[in-house]
Amino acid sequence: MTELFQTILLRVTLAGIAAAAALRIAGGGALREAVRLAAGLLMLLALLQPLAGLRLPAWDGLGVSVPDADALGQQNAQTAMSTVAGAIADALALRAEEQGLHASFRVTMTTDADGLLQIDRVAIHYGAADADRLRELQTLVAEECGVPADRQELIAE
Repeated sequence: MTELFQTILLRVTLAGIAAAAALRIAGGGALREAVRLAAGLLMLLALLQPLAGLRLPAWDGLGVSVPDADALGQQNAQTAMSTVAGAIADALALRAEEQGLHASFRVTMTTDADGLLQIDRVAIHYGAADADRLRELQTLVAEECGVPADRQELIAE
């Protein structure tokens, strides 16, 4: 039990250090909010993952099945991707509204070769009233998320 506690403490400490470094690098804006969310999910994972391997003698006769760890990891990654994408889209919509633009955003995420979460594409849904301000919308997405115009999709509604 002491080893389990030490493992949890070590993982949470390392996750905290990584989260602090990522927040320091992120700066401000929508990206910072996304990093904060990802850091929280990383902390939760660091805390709960060691508990998944815990076997108690009282559980042996209950017929409780332990799900496949790889499947759970993949499901957690998908949940993290959709949560981060939604948070970024909401932050972009708020930022656009602050500038008097009425648009909604759909963000898709991917992982790079190192397994790090990255923004893949951003779909910008805009109304007829903002059709003449498309360049501002694209600049907003590029500045807040670092997504260039060639990975942005403009969709008129």
